[in-house]
Amino acid sequence: MNKLINRTIQTLAASVLIAVAVIGATVANAGEVTVTWQEPGKYTDIRAGEQNKEQFEAALFKNFDGIFAELAKKLPDGVHWQVTVTDLDLAGDVMPIGTSGREMRIVKQNDRPAISFTSKLLDADNKVINEAQVELKDPNFFSRSAAIIGKDRKTYPYEEFMINQWFERQQNSLVFPKK
Repeated sequence: MNKLINRTIQTLAASVLIAVAVIGATVANAGEVTVTWQEPGKYTDIRAGEQNKEQFEAALFKNFDGIFAELAKKLPDGVHWQVTVTDLDLAGDVMPIGTSGREMRIVKQNDRPAISFTSKLLDADNKVINEAQVELKDPNFFSRSAAIIGKDRKTYPYEEFMINQWFERQQNSLVFPKK
């Protein structure tokens, strides 16, 4: 009986070690990104409305960090992507609602999203693959509102769509390598 228990424990321990090695290898193989938020106080429009400014900005940056991280997964192993956001203009505008004095972000056709950032791709040896100043604007964002928002209900669907489309164009034109 003791031999059976010992053998079971050894088998479980070996399985755990293999699983950890596989998970570790998977994480190490993904493209990586570092996002830097340069002087957010000077950004065109990241107003919080009724929310606490610091909490809103922390959540905003975390959300966009996640958008860039998802895209980095599409890069080959060993590639590191450095993004420095230099300006952000969220879709819509923060406006007073009714007579209460409360403010809320209202998205209208004229209030297009825009983002500016530097993009730098480095290979495993830290050699520059590509470096560019990127300025994205989507004047037609309102015409595809329903398709972008869809069922996922993302927090910043217009901005995410714009960044995803740009990244896809970079990979399709072979400016960015594919995984």
